[in-house]
Amino acid sequence: MLSEIVQANVLVHSLLAETYNANEPQFRPENQAKVRRNLEQLRQTAKGDRLLDVGCGTGFVINLAKDLFGEIHGVDITQAMLDQVDLSSGNITLHNTVAEHLPFADDSFDVVTAYSFLHHLEDYRPVLAEMQRVLKPGGLVYIDQEPNRQFWQAIASLEHSEPANLSDILRKEIDSVLHIDARMEAELNLEQGVFSKAEYIKSIQGGIDAREFQAIARKVGFSDCQVRFEWFLGQAAVLHGQSTAAAEAIEAHLRRISPLSDQLFKYLQFMLVN
Repeated sequence: MLSEIVQANVLVHSLLAETYNANEPQFRPENQAKVRRNLEQLRQTAKGDRLLDVGCGTGFVINLAKDLFGEIHGVDITQAMLDQVDLSSGNITLHNTVAEHLPFADDSFDVVTAYSFLHHLEDYRPVLAEMQRVLKPGGLVYIDQEPNRQFWQAIASLEHSEPANLSDILRKEIDSVLHIDARMEAELNLEQGVFSKAEYIKSIQGGIDAREFQAIARKVGFSDCQVRFEWFLGQAAVLHGQSTAAAEAIEAHLRRISPLSDQLFKYLQFMLVN
């Protein structure tokens, strides 16, 4: 029997599947280029070429990795999303199953990826443990685009501010972080609360705490877990309204003043070593 959270995810993503690639911001060219560079680095570092993508959806990571790895397996619970994956490269196998119980033997993969996935879970700890189990010794995990709890809390603190006192960037972010659930439920004709359950860790728990995640990763058996804060507030506006160079300069400055600036980055990226 699927849990209430899993059922909500299947319902929501079945409705989104056919338009997912066209509408989700992760498919923008600049982000695909960024993720591709990360995957290329992983392949150079990994000891082998077997990749598992957990929560693969319509194949975002798979499409970017299919010429880098000899064998790729994708896991997702929503068949409508799996039906969108391009299998033409011939080295991809898909599995419709929950991530808490991966259908693979211990020490099966060289690299495991999970992009914009963990926040859809009720509890990411069992999935982390499964990733560790199926990884070979020295294997690598790449997790990306997970909600930064510090950012979510900072945005929530502004919700009741006078609109006149906030920039257009802040107003847009408040709407994106705090009100997208209601908007998506209206668009998809869902019962109230269903979309929030489908993004449980983001919408109900308020994101992931980076330091807590690192501690849990080490507890389940990973030898190392590096965190990187990604996509500073207003980065898209700078990137498209000014220049790539301007965005890079701001990002470099914010990284120099970390950890004070950590709350200004929307997402978390994790690199783990087994």
